[in-house]
Amino acid sequence: MRFLAIFPIALLLLASCGEEGSDDGPGMLSLSDDRDEAVRLVDEANSDLKRIRVLYRENNSKVDELKKALAAREVEKVKKMSDDLHLVILDGYVLAESAQEKIAKARRLSINSDFKYYLQLKEESLSKQIKAFKFRRDSAKLFRDKFGSIDKNSMEDAARAFKENEANFEKHMADARKVSDKADQVYKEANNRKAGR
Repeated sequence: MRFLAIFPIALLLLASCGEEGSDDGPGMLSLSDDRDEAVRLVDEANSDLKRIRVLYRENNSKVDELKKALAAREVEKVKKMSDDLHLVILDGYVLAESAQEKIAKARRLSINSDFKYYLQLKEESLSKQIKAFKFRRDSAKLFRDKFGSIDKNSMEDAARAFKENEANFEKHMADARKVSDKADQVYKEANNRKAGR
């Protein structure tokens, strides 16, 4: 699973203080807001996302292996690998939804508008990634349940669905990267304002 890195900046946010125009000075968070709670939630979300990255690294090569097994029509191998990938993706969903919930909770806290917008964009990016992996999950489930069917039409439908799902996966992941990049730009601009650049 490739969930984009979301919050390596939580500790930097903790060090930031103030909102433009306040006595605390400019930055992503002001001293009078729920900074500590927001940073705690972001750290927890980041921990969930790190666990997802581990799952992704450990299982990414299995997608290529699955494609090879599909091409070779190795029915039992395809079914076993599809089942394994389906379970890994489900584990990733649990972690991703947990991270998304924590981000949403942090956004509802009393934090400055820059940080709130940043979190909104990161939550949107994560949502797009979750949608992307639903396509991978659907492919894994399809091959786990249907691969090896004697019906030629079923096999052709499965191959077509797999290609569509992979295209949709790539599209949603690209969209997620764009939103995440926008969030990173919001963060940089807020810090530039803080530094007076």
